[in-house]
Amino acid sequence: MADRAWPWLRPRHHEDEHRRLLAEDPAESSSPRPHPKSPRAQPPSSSVSSVGPKGASGVPVHRRRWVRLVVGVAWIAAGAIALVYAARSGHLDRAHAALRDEESWRRVSAHVNSFALLALEFRLLVVIPFLRFFVMICAFMSALVAADRIFHFYVALYWRWVSRVDPKARWRFQALPEPGSVSAENVRDFPNVVVQLPMFNEKEVCQAVIDAACALDWPKSRMMVQVLDDSTCAETRRRIEDKVFEHRERGVNVQHRTRTNRGGYKAGAMNDAMADIEQFDHCAVFDADFDPAPDFLRKTIPYLTLNPDVGFVQARWVYSNGTESLLTRVQEISLNYHIRCEQYARHAAGLFFNFNGTAGVWRRECIVDSGGWNCRTTVEDMDLSLRAYLRGWRFVFLDDVTCLNEIPAQYGAYRKQQHRWSCGPMQLWRQAIVDVWNAKDVPLAKKLYLNVFFFGTRMFATHLVSFFLYGCLIPICATAPEVAIPFWALVYMPLLITLSTVWFTPGGWVYFVPYVLYENAMMIVKTSAMCAGLLQWSNAHEWVVTAKLGKFVDKVQHSKVGEKVGRIATAVKTAVVKRVVKKRNVYDKELAMGCFFLTCAAYGTAVTGMWQYGVFLCLQGGVFVAFGLDYVDSA
Repeated sequence: MADRAWPWLRPRHHEDEHRRLLAEDPAESSSPRPHPKSPRAQPPSSSVSSVGPKGASGVPVHRRRWVRLVVGVAWIAAGAIALVYAARSGHLDRAHAALRDEESWRRVSAHVNSFALLALEFRLLVVIPFLRFFVMICAFMSALVAADRIFHFYVALYWRWVSRVDPKARWRFQALPEPGSVSAENVRDFPNVVVQLPMFNEKEVCQAVIDAACALDWPKSRMMVQVLDDSTCAETRRRIEDKVFEHRERGVNVQHRTRTNRGGYKAGAMNDAMADIEQFDHCAVFDADFDPAPDFLRKTIPYLTLNPDVGFVQARWVYSNGTESLLTRVQEISLNYHIRCEQYARHAAGLFFNFNGTAGVWRRECIVDSGGWNCRTTVEDMDLSLRAYLRGWRFVFLDDVTCLNEIPAQYGAYRKQQHRWSCGPMQLWRQAIVDVWNAKDVPLAKKLYLNVFFFGTRMFATHLVSFFLYGCLIPICATAPEVAIPFWALVYMPLLITLSTVWFTPGGWVYFVPYVLYENAMMIVKTSAMCAGLLQWSNAHEWVVTAKLGKFVDKVQHSKVGEKVGRIATAVKTAVVKRVVKKRNVYDKELAMGCFFLTCAAYGTAVTGMWQYGVFLCLQGGVFVAFGLDYVDSA
């Protein structure tokens, strides 16, 4: 009876016998059998169902799994507490005194002591030297990352506040005729432009971006809005069709292009559309969550018209929900550094910088000359930019031209986005490194910059340092005082990197500490994605569209259909409220890292006295747990 009531106490052969009985009698269960004299009625066949999302007990499978985990951890903790209590109360000493004269106890003690000495010798001869060598490698990579940050920070600082010369001044620019003065005589000054709007199941924002694109200040006879719709959601398709019909009735040239499959994802949709735009000179691209101002084309197109060697013009991103939560604030700091420092500095120094995928205008000739959009990586924008750069095209970054967009407000969406952004560059580097070295029109110094700093440091070493130094070595060194991390690598380099990052966000220094903790908490996602792209793992080409909540829709004021946009904003806000009440996900890797950090913090503080590590590890471990339980987004 006890064997059946407590299956985990049964010997292995009893468990096998129990399984054999279950195979012979499907009605058999792990509960005690009823007495033969009082047989239990069998349940009706209609009550037996297959186990789907819910188990046979009606409890969701994922909830049962985590309940078992919590119960198991509780039992382990209770056992540890009982052991500590027994040791402190003297029970173990009395047991040892009672058995110390026994021959068996002496043999056990000898084996334990031998094993302990062997483990200690292995630790001193192998583990500690390996950790010290690994610290040296990580410290070197940390210095390389810091050098990359200092270079871009210095260049941006010099051009912005020392020389006070705008890098765009090197490019020719001439303003187009004013909106009220466009006539049959000067309309040819406006080149033919197609505005491409790739989207997939983004019903909260799909209509707003079509409104914004159709409201661009450009002669209607010289512009076409092309909606590249891969949506499988019927409601999204209906909304897009309604909006396209509305603007067609108003005289706007709008093309709604759909596909029967999502082959190549965004790159595939844009590549398939190239056959329809051969008569157009330039292609403006906006993702569904972007909101270009009416004068966007007027401020960007002249750089392409008057500079034949310019392949694309990139505008700066600004964010509608950067202050919504701590998660969006941290993202804003990171994106501002990338856009306002890295992209600006690379443009000012004449180095390679990539198209950001949206809020920019391409020269169609450049796209065709570079081989078109390619879906071999998850960063089709960087891929096309690199191929164009290697063929001698130049690029322009406009810091004074902005485009409003929405930052992912949910951790799940942010997680998927960062996976794509960390995996794609490694895929591209793996496939294009030979082409970079063989490029004839690129000087050797710029080739070195591309391979050593752009890909090697920014896209590769940064993630390694984050994971191995801050995610592995610091927690381990808290339990091994023999291994010392250089103070400059532990404090000065991270301080320098973080200060140079938050500098480009007004008030960013207030979120100095949360930024560090949140960025470190993403080390698992980014490092695993980087390895997936470099080693071509099965999830390397995983593409999930970042979920949009339409937070910027209520800020659209320039659209000619303002009243209807206002109604859409109200509907979107209602949808947002409904979506806030959501089932939170549980992320195993982040939870495991949180437990690891908290354990090392407790051991390092209580045993080795490394309390200075313990403070950081406790804070970082708590953030890991919050990420693992999905308690960091606006919901």
